[in-house]
Amino acid sequence: MSLGLFGRAAGMQAPRLLGAWFDSERSGWAVWILLALFVVVWTAFHIISNAALDLHDDITEIYTWSRTLRPGYYKHPPLGALMAAPWFVLFPAADWSFRLFAMLNAALALFAVDLIARRYLSGDKRLLALLLLLLMPFYQFFSERFASNQTLLATWPLATYCFLRAFETRGFWWSAAAGVAAAAAMLGKYYSIYLIGSFVVAALAHPARWTYLRSPSPWISAVVGLLVLSPHVHWLMTTGFQPFAYAIDVHGRDSAAVLAWRAITYVAGAFAYVAVPFAVYLVVARPSRATLLEVLWPADARRRMLVVLLAGQVLLPPLTAPFFGMRLTSLWSMQAWFLLPIVLLSASGVTVPRRRAEWVAVGVAAVAAAALLASPALAWFYHLSGLRMDRAYFSAVSDELTRQWRRATDRPLRIVLGTTDLAASATFYMPDHPHSAPINWVWAFPWITEQRLRGEGWAAVCPATDRLCPEIARLRAAAHNGVRMNEVELAPRFFGHAGAPRRFLFVIVPPAQARQP
Repeated sequence: MSLGLFGRAAGMQAPRLLGAWFDSERSGWAVWILLALFVVVWTAFHIISNAALDLHDDITEIYTWSRTLRPGYYKHPPLGALMAAPWFVLFPAADWSFRLFAMLNAALALFAVDLIARRYLSGDKRLLALLLLLLMPFYQFFSERFASNQTLLATWPLATYCFLRAFETRGFWWSAAAGVAAAAAMLGKYYSIYLIGSFVVAALAHPARWTYLRSPSPWISAVVGLLVLSPHVHWLMTTGFQPFAYAIDVHGRDSAAVLAWRAITYVAGAFAYVAVPFAVYLVVARPSRATLLEVLWPADARRRMLVVLLAGQVLLPPLTAPFFGMRLTSLWSMQAWFLLPIVLLSASGVTVPRRRAEWVAVGVAAVAAAALLASPALAWFYHLSGLRMDRAYFSAVSDELTRQWRRATDRPLRIVLGTTDLAASATFYMPDHPHSAPINWVWAFPWITEQRLRGEGWAAVCPATDRLCPEIARLRAAAHNGVRMNEVELAPRFFGHAGAPRRFLFVIVPPAQARQP
């Protein structure tokens, strides 16, 4: 009886709390409450659901780079490493801390979107824009795998906000900020050239284009942006444009037909990602045909610029990538959709009653609650099924590598080679946090010199079934004395249950003249 009364009382209080939350938009608290709950709930989800798995190798690779800050790396420009480095000065190298970092980055992205939204929306619409974004999978799910793509979640809306302010004010500081933010996006991933391209298209399509172009504003943005990029550009020129060679090797060797097909599937997948929030918008806003036409092409030039920016960020890649020989994947659209809810809601004919806005909030909360409740089952599923790239084995491999190194020498392990995923995970999970490199890309890591390899020693770890890694490891080790080499079968354990075993090759090359324990 008491439980029933409690349930009815909670049911009566929930609408009041929800209404109070919407009302707090005027004071600014509503957004902060939403972001705080977002970080807490989704960090908990990722920690629990991934309890049987180690961090994705894209994440540990960012950690590896953050330990040796450079103007660039052989795969990507340096923003991800620059963001992670100060975090790990304050927090330990642990799964939970990296997942918290990733969700804080996603929250920063939502905050940056709100900076734009508050200039075009007010009241319930402002909060509804963020709620619609949370019906996309990008911020809750895909953001957890923090790597170069995920840096764009925050940098694209921040750069867009600064560009909009610079275009409107043509003032020095906003123009400089636009240059810095756009350069930061480029330092996250070169794909941000499409962000800058959308700025150019939007500026040229605006009726006030000549007022803007004749002012110092765009040139201040360009000069400041180039100054921020200059260390990276110098690095590119002195290292043979390594990231471009890597991108061509991975994404640029397909036929014209394949590239065209990938552009088509990119568009289809990109729009599929936003199908749910768009359907919810149609239900809660119930726009007329005239309103939809106003949404697609507003009479107001200020709002029309948002439409052009959104279209440019989403459509410029498939329109141009095939000509550059670049193979697209629809996931790369995740940072391009942030303007969609603002565009949909900013039309004057769009009205959303409070009750329907509350429905959306309840739906977002229900998705979060369901995900959190399902997270233990997901963890067990991941343990039973496993994932590609040996994610279930990273910490176990790192522990075994530590034991074998300690048996060989009392010196700390400074360098680990191997497959990209195993080497990077060793840097993260081993207590010595050694430098690491893919065994076939050591030349792209100038801080790992042959002199260091001889003087400090090194270790290598490879899947025993890999075709290339064990062969290179044996060839490298043949020139050294005191090498220890063996295969070990490892099986991940989760709540006492052993997963499928796999064999790994361990190569231990102790430092020259090291004291043997």
